[in-house]
Amino acid sequence: MKKPKVPSTSKPDLSAKAAPAATPGTALRLDGGKDGPRLSAAQQRFNRLLAKIDKLEGQVTEIKTLADAFRPLYQSTLEPLREAHRALMRRMALALDERLQRKGVTPTQKRNGLEILCALCETLAAFGDEAMAVLHDQRSARTLRQKEEDQAAMMRSMMEQALGAPLDMPAQDDSLDPLEAVMRAGRERLHEAMQAEEAQREAAQVKRKKKKPTPAQLKAGQQQEDADTVLRQVYRQLASALHPDRERDPDEQQRKTALMSEANAAYARQDLVALLHLQLRIAQADMQDMLQQPEERIAAMSLLLKQQSAELENELFARQRHLQDEFDLAFYQAPTAALLRRQLEQEAKDLKGELAFMEADIALVQDDAGFKRWLKEQARMGRNADYF
Repeated sequence: MKKPKVPSTSKPDLSAKAAPAATPGTALRLDGGKDGPRLSAAQQRFNRLLAKIDKLEGQVTEIKTLADAFRPLYQSTLEPLREAHRALMRRMALALDERLQRKGVTPTQKRNGLEILCALCETLAAFGDEAMAVLHDQRSARTLRQKEEDQAAMMRSMMEQALGAPLDMPAQDDSLDPLEAVMRAGRERLHEAMQAEEAQREAAQVKRKKKKPTPAQLKAGQQQEDADTVLRQVYRQLASALHPDRERDPDEQQRKTALMSEANAAYARQDLVALLHLQLRIAQADMQDMLQQPEERIAAMSLLLKQQSAELENELFARQRHLQDEFDLAFYQAPTAALLRRQLEQEAKDLKGELAFMEADIALVQDDAGFKRWLKEQARMGRNADYF
């Protein structure tokens, strides 16, 4: 029964927003100055990529901040309402069970009432309510275990059809969830299939390598090699300057240890921007040095920046989708603080409305005339499976 939703009486106060993240890309911007030489095409492209990375990093930080700010608010606002909702579902199940034991209930009414009762019990059993699991099995023609086995058999058939091969199922174990056992076997079979495909791709790649590469492939390979060399050179320069074992002063050794840790992490994730920033911070380089770099080196760094921006785009997309799933947003809704606040208020309103609706339903079930009207209404609106 999905009913209207109730605004939360206490709105989450997010007026004090987190401080904006630093914008490292801007500090690295190449600028010849008013009277300096005009930037080359390669230098301009380098600047554009820095600006793009700067923007993407800001967007990723914003998504992280939104999720971290709203997750506890959603939990503290909605979880008590959900617990109250489950408690009312339990009351309804018990009231319905008691009502169905009385005289004056027709076979059709009893059948329809039992369908709703078993659906309520099944949902509550999924939340760990053992008493409701027992009640379900007492009132249902098929036990929860049998229903799980039916679902597992259907899932197994679908998986075998999709994979084109039978699943190797383990020996029957009553302690295992049947559906989980099928899913596990499916994952193992899929992993085997992926390994076989990977082996085929590697074999095909070996064949291709035996062929003479095209000029475009040679050029791309050389560009990537140049980019990797530049990244390695920048990292080695930093490692040489920051090696903590060469410091005798304890404070300076501690500082360099922290900076070296940053450099290692940045190199591991191929983060050229972070490495260049470290060079600026320790005065190992300045932007004038960057302006004097050969075009080939600028082009190699730009390739690294292009790859870095692509990874950031993928991360941003993944974080946005995860946040939309977590807070029940539509795929086309761009996550913002205002939108998440409205969504939280609407969900709280829905749950409060549902609680009031269920209280009225429980009263109806306990009344003879009301019970019959309620069953008719359930059948008319087809809400048996959507009661919760």
